[in-house]
Amino acid sequence: MELPDVGKVFGLDIAGLADQAQEQASKAAELQRRVSGLVGHAETADGRIRLSFSPDEGLSELHIDPRAMRIGSEELAATIRELTRQAMRDLAGRKQDAARELFGAGFESEAAKPDPEAMRRALRGMSEVVESTGQEMLTLVDRLRRGVER
Repeated sequence: MELPDVGKVFGLDIAGLADQAQEQASKAAELQRRVSGLVGHAETADGRIRLSFSPDEGLSELHIDPRAMRIGSEELAATIRELTRQAMRDLAGRKQDAARELFGAGFESEAAKPDPEAMRRALRGMSEVVESTGQEMLTLVDRLRRGVER
């Protein structure tokens, strides 16, 4: 008994899908390499407080001009917290830019997301193939068993 060709049953180009998966894996590895060295930056409007944020080090650089010390410790702390959030957003934007460069502008679009209904239909189809193949295998085993018992 010959098992059905899953690619033909579902109209899939298995080799093409494998090539696409390999390409995506290569791009993902390249993206990881690119984002590992990225750093987000932020500074106050007057430039007296500047900081950098990296995934590896967190707050990786902090520059406080002595004149900024006049604002008081609570305001200074609040400013540093806000600049840290801004630097983290800057870093996230840089990561998005790197991903867009590698995967294209629509990589995060709705169109790129899988269609749940299409996935359900495909899974139902796969389930039917597996069930049908299982029934065929049981029939074959039963025939073999009867042949051995004779």
